[in-house]
Amino acid sequence: NIHQTISMSSRHAGRAIVNRTRSGSRGGAREKFGKIPSLKEFVHRQNVVRQYRGFLRSVNMLNDKTFELQGRDEVRQQYRSMKDETDKLSISMAVKDGERKLKDLRSMVGYVDPGQKNDDADSWLNIRDEDDPRGRVGVAWPWE
Repeated sequence: NIHQTISMSSRHAGRAIVNRTRSGSRGGAREKFGKIPSLKEFVHRQNVVRQYRGFLRSVNMLNDKTFELQGRDEVRQQYRSMKDETDKLSISMAVKDGERKLKDLRSMVGYVDPGQKNDDADSWLNIRDEDDPRGRVGVAWPWE
């Protein structure tokens, strides 16, 4: 009788350990940390956050405090309006539109991303001239 109980309990204990291990590896992290995003969702979120911060950095470079505050409010309002969007096409279009607008804003305010490499070594922006620090065109013809 005792051998039967031990063998029965050892069989059930083995199943319990297997079941505990299987269910623990699947649901334990989700229970502990909540909804864990997929890699694609994680990368998308990081890109949106990077874009949002890029807008705020660019808006901070505006000279007029009124325009800066207005721009910051506009950026926040636009991102909040798209926060609950679920349509993949709308989300994709919004991200692409945001990239284009960020590029335009950066060119308007003269923002240079410190992490971005400048590939155009011949650009007039890279010319260092003591007489004209902004790199504008001079008064003489270049072939004279």
